[in-house]
Amino acid sequence: MTPRQNPVADTPTPDADDPLFVASLEKGMRVLDAFRDASDSLGLTDIATLTGLGKSAAQRFAHTWERLGYLVKDAATRRYRLGPRVVELGYYFLRSDRLVSMAAPHLVALRDRCGLAVHMSVLAGDDMIYLLRLPSRQLTLAEMLPGRRMPAWCNSGGRMLLTQCDDSAISKALQRSPPRAFTPRTVVEPGALLALIRQARDDGYALTEDQVLQNQVGAAVLLRDARDAPLAAISVSAPRHDYPHDRLLRDIVPQLFRTAQAIQHA
Repeated sequence: MTPRQNPVADTPTPDADDPLFVASLEKGMRVLDAFRDASDSLGLTDIATLTGLGKSAAQRFAHTWERLGYLVKDAATRRYRLGPRVVELGYYFLRSDRLVSMAAPHLVALRDRCGLAVHMSVLAGDDMIYLLRLPSRQLTLAEMLPGRRMPAWCNSGGRMLLTQCDDSAISKALQRSPPRAFTPRTVVEPGALLALIRQARDDGYALTEDQVLQNQVGAAVLLRDARDAPLAAISVSAPRHDYPHDRLLRDIVPQLFRTAQAIQHA
């Protein structure tokens, strides 16, 4: 693995004069965040590079996380990987989150009706995070796991989440993190992306094709609360050869709207 510089540098932090902010805790969290893009394990040099911490500080934080069970250290290589307690934290959140508990039965029913992968995601800064991912038989393990963070502009769910932002905020987000292509057909030009998000705002749904994975299409709508405020996006992904644009619009988008209404009134 070749570590990239400071992947957590875009993590928002409070003003320096915030008297309640614990700076040392934020530095410790950088160590866990450093594993966001790691395919396997990280050495202390990797952790220091990715977090911007000195090697001594990185060692102390990594050792503390290891003692607490959030990191596991390989005795032979002296490299670290995330430990099971990280998953446990995610379980506590998913178990107690009211939106997840309300939406899950309806999303399972949608997945069973259409036989396709169904997702629920929320906005997190300029990105989106999957809270629920109900797989189809064709999906890989990485596409089944909740908690994945992705740029919000790159898929149907993320674009629907961005429709709740004004055009100026979207343009600034695209400037902060210039889009990079996942496939040869990924739309990365900021003006074109802004036009697609505006179209989704007008239509009330977003459709994508070959944006993150080749031969995959997606459709998404917003999930709103009883006061019509946006809460999340629900989306479906499908093979492009089975679901061309017309079929996606005819068969899937109406089901997404009905599911969103059912959750809203649950």
